[in-house]
Amino acid sequence: MRGMNGPRLRITGRLRAIMSYDKLAGELPRVLILRSQYWLDGACETAARALGWQVAAVPMVMEGAAPRDQIAQFLDAVVTTRPDFVLSINLAGMDVDGMWARFFDDLRVPYVVWFVDNPRTIIMDRTTYASDHALALTWDESYAPYLRGVGFSHIEWMPLAADISLFNADPVDAPQHPPTFVGNSMVTFAARARRTVQERYPDIFARTVDAVESGEVTRQSLAGGLSSFLGDDTVAALDAEARRHIEMMFFLDGTRRLRHAAMAALECDGVYARGDTGWGSVIQSALPALDYFRELPAFYRECVVNLNFTSIQMPTAVNQRVFDCPAAGGFLLTDAQSDLLRLFAEGEVASFGSIEECKDKLRHYQDNATARRAVVDAARKRILAEHTYEHRLRAIARLVMQHFG
Repeated sequence: MRGMNGPRLRITGRLRAIMSYDKLAGELPRVLILRSQYWLDGACETAARALGWQVAAVPMVMEGAAPRDQIAQFLDAVVTTRPDFVLSINLAGMDVDGMWARFFDDLRVPYVVWFVDNPRTIIMDRTTYASDHALALTWDESYAPYLRGVGFSHIEWMPLAADISLFNADPVDAPQHPPTFVGNSMVTFAARARRTVQERYPDIFARTVDAVESGEVTRQSLAGGLSSFLGDDTVAALDAEARRHIEMMFFLDGTRRLRHAAMAALECDGVYARGDTGWGSVIQSALPALDYFRELPAFYRECVVNLNFTSIQMPTAVNQRVFDCPAAGGFLLTDAQSDLLRLFAEGEVASFGSIEECKDKLRHYQDNATARRAVVDAARKRILAEHTYEHRLRAIARLVMQHFG
């Protein structure tokens, strides 16, 4: 297995004996969650506890070296929990040299990495993370070939879901808020990414800007990687760090352009944006941000139509809003990502394939409370039956058993 050569922690006979046990042999799974700054860590922990699983969650750094006390806490959790599997979101807590990957492999403890962002910008072509006991989950199946190319042999599709401890309510009869898109303008993030590329890679900066400004950077073209814009020879001459920064710029700037164009076109239809102050430089109908935990669930169900424009790092996947909004009792009008058809049936989701179609459906649903209610009720029924994080964790446990049990 590529990536398995390198420094290893010494496994004593006593430790090997302690960690020698059948995985998923008990009535309920035992899971060790590597906690970082991702919201999904907490959602998975909440869901696992709701299922009655034995859960250990240890804080881990997202970048850089972990302090000694954190490593000690982590090792203690491994030994005392004896997990059926370890769960990391976006490789959080996994060192770039692959020492922890080799540690889990040596102990024959499956570790699951759930990618919910572009794995190319996280892995950076390293093969140190893959092992015979690693399971890579991706929320967008378009990235499976890349994961296979960096050594993962066990790869599965795992979409996002709803955290019903936060988002779970029936619709209201008379929503009070106008049609709204709740999301970041990406102004600050895109500008920061541009500055990084300009300062570090001035020779190629003009080409990257041209690709963005000409509209070449779309979710379809970005799925093919940097060669789609810069050519194979240019990309081959870039190191992994350069490729990461340029791809991040494409993703952030491309998403910024998509969202700004959509909101500029819809503002005349009475659509508002709620998010960061960057929206003020784009449209007049901009309102302050909402707190995800305290304010957003109620806002979703009290808004007549919630708009959704998916980030271009998702060629096929649906984002968190597709689950959160209906689960909270809100009506969602979303761009037509292909994975919608894998997750929902006809009548359970309202989608659009163009801004013109979005405008037509916005007028239709805004004036038709009965039609809105039918979609929300159907979507909520589907989500509560199949698309909660409890469902996802059960699916992960089944995959761990399938691949390693």
